[in-house]
This record gives sequence, C-alpha cells and structure tokens, in this order.
Amino acid sequence: MGRKSAPSAPSTPHARQRRQLVKSVEKGRRVGASECTPAKIRDAINGASNTTKFAYAEYNRNYDLVLTTVGNLPVESALSNIKGMTKALNDIGIFGFNISLDTATVNIVINSIPLATSGDRHRTPTDMNIDAPAWTELESELTAFNPELRLIDRRKWIKSVSALEAENKERSSIIMAVEANDWLLSEIKKPHPAMAVYGLRCSFQKYVRKDASTHCERCLQYGYHGGHCRMPSICKYCGNQHHTKDHMCGSLYCTAGKGKPCSHSIRRCVYCDETSHFTVDRHCPTRTRARSPTTAEKGKAPAWPANPTPHK
Repeated sequence: MGRKSAPSAPSTPHARQRRQLVKSVEKGRRVGASECTPAKIRDAINGASNTTKFAYAEYNRNYDLVLTTVGNLPVESALSNIKGMTKALNDIGIFGFNISLDTATVNIVINSIPLATSGDRHRTPTDMNIDAPAWTELESELTAFNPELRLIDRRKWIKSVSALEAENKERSSIIMAVEANDWLLSEIKKPHPAMAVYGLRCSFQKYVRKDASTHCERCLQYGYHGGHCRMPSICKYCGNQHHTKDHMCGSLYCTAGKGKPCSHSIRRCVYCDETSHFTVDRHCPTRTRARSPTTAEKGKAPAWPANPTPHK
C-alpha cells in the first residue's frame, strides 16, 4: 500500500476575506457617527453572531465602518446572518446602511445605454434618477444577462439628467462601481469589451477621472484621456504625425529604443514654446496652471496651438 500524503495546512484567508463593511446609504456620512462609537457597533454585531466574532472596528477614507474578524477567520459565515446584524444595529438606533464583504472594486463606464426599454418608449431621463425604480430595473438587467458582473454601488450618468433632457438623448453612458473580479479584469483588457444591456451590445471601459490637466496620449490635447480619440497622432518627442510610442531617432548610431527620447531629441513644448521640456511634460507651466487654475480659468483645458510645427 502506498503511503498516505499528509493533510495540507489550511490556507490563510486574504485580508479582504476577513473584513466586512457597514456602509451608510448617504454619501459621505459615517454609520453611527452621531449615535455611538465603532466599538459599540462591533459589540452589537458580535452579539448577533454565533460563530464569527469581530475584533477591530474602524472607519476608512470612504466613511465606511470596516470590521475585521478575530484571528484568521473568514467573514462569509457572518454574512449568512445579515438580518440578525441589521436588527442588532436597529436596536441601538442605527438605520440607513448596507452590510457587505470588503471586495476590490473598479469604476467602469457602460456606453450607449437606452434611456427607454423596448416596452417603454415614453420613459424620460428623469425616470433614471439615482433612486428611481428604473435604476433597479437596469441593475436587474445587467446582473441577469451578465452573470459574472457584480454591482457594488450606483454612481451616476456621465451627463446630468437635466443635460440629457435638454439634448433629448435616446442613449447615454453611466459610471458604476463593480467588483474587480477575474472576469471583469480579463474582459477589460480585450480590444472591444462589451456587455448585454436590454438586448444590445454595449461597450464599456475603466472609468478614468479627467480634469483640465488630463491629456490625450494620441493627439496631446488637454481636457480628455483619449480612449476614443480619432484625431491625428502627434509625437511629443519630435512633433511629427505619429504616436509617441512609435518614435524612432533618425541618427544611425543612436541606441535608444522605440518610443524613447534620446540625446538627439530636441526638447520643445508646443504649448509654451520652451526648450526645457517636451510637450505635456509634468513640469510644463501650462500643465501646472491647468492643475491649479484660477477662478477665471477653472475647468478650461489649455488650447492646442493653431499651427504646431515639428521640432527642428
């Protein structure tokens, strides 16, 4: 008879698998901040649990109360008693919260979502306000036909509801917080990621926050990150019409790789015409002013020069 292999040691759960979040339904508000201390909330939840106990209770930067289990115990068993924990917090005067796992999240933009479903052509954008029943319907649609998608939090339309109504839009894009699971991270790396929404194929991508200092890597213009830019490419190293990543030095003896600057590269910024830095360099005065605009310039991206010329 062969020798029996020794039993494998139990794996230690990841730190996130030991944490539970208590989140207020009101943005920017701490759960229980005015009613009681984090320790009192922890004790109330521990009293409602027969198995998993929590040792630590502290607020994170998003104002969520983070509860961490004793030792290396995973938190899943505690979540099976959410009703009991909810009642325990209600008994000490705390209402308006959600209890969930501490999962890694990412904000995504889902594009071209219809503002009216096939069975309701008279829906207006106002019906898709954040607390409207239409949001619940949309969430049900997303999770039913994209089974690997895990919604974490509602965010907002890419434009305000008033702007959508004024433009009489039939479709728009939304920003949503979702779980950064293996499926999502794999899909988002594909050339054209998409998901099913109301029978349509709607593209999506990771949401990138933009401001006046955000610049496009393709055309070097400020004000957007350029995920869907169709403008001609401009190289920030030589000013010619090719992407910066395709830049190659013209010198026969240059050892710099593709897409890299070298000693032969002539530094010149097309925005401020200075020779101390390349275009969109982080030390560029134009970019610095865009990051810290005055009241008169607030929200205005630097204008692209009328006739930019290649570097000599």
